[in-house]
Amino acid sequence: MIVLTLSAILLILGVPALQGFGANQRMSAAINALHTHLAFARHQAIRFNTDVVVCPGTLDSGCTGHLDWGQGWLVFSDLNGDMSWQNLEPVHRQEPGLEQMVIHSPASRRAIRFYPNGSAPGSNGSITFCDHRGPAKARKLVISNLGRVRRDQAPELQEQHCSPYS
Repeated sequence: MIVLTLSAILLILGVPALQGFGANQRMSAAINALHTHLAFARHQAIRFNTDVVVCPGTLDSGCTGHLDWGQGWLVFSDLNGDMSWQNLEPVHRQEPGLEQMVIHSPASRRAIRFYPNGSAPGSNGSITFCDHRGPAKARKLVISNLGRVRRDQAPELQEQHCSPYS
């Protein structure tokens, strides 16, 4: 009876910690996936001396032009410079949608373009990651004009940017 009671107490204390651990791992995996693809896109732009774009979308729909990256994204060589994927442009990588994660970019950076010199023109941009825990646990990737990508917390994120979890 004592062993059963102790097991129940440990289970009651351990389940919330395990759920938090799982949520942290999902958040890290999503950030790692996009960070890796952005770094890869920059490398491909430099290596092949061409513009490379990372945009939210799929092979079926192409670049969606939306701010929501949670449905997946494409990494492709932008041969005609229109920041939109066409069938003749090589796709280097694609990522399917990520469940239980809301990923948004600002309206000024619906897609990220890397030039052959490695820079990412436009304003510094950030892509935010949010889950059911809300803005308190949100994170972001910041892309500088030089094309460097860094990770950061997102304390300024507003509650509506975590929908559908708000």
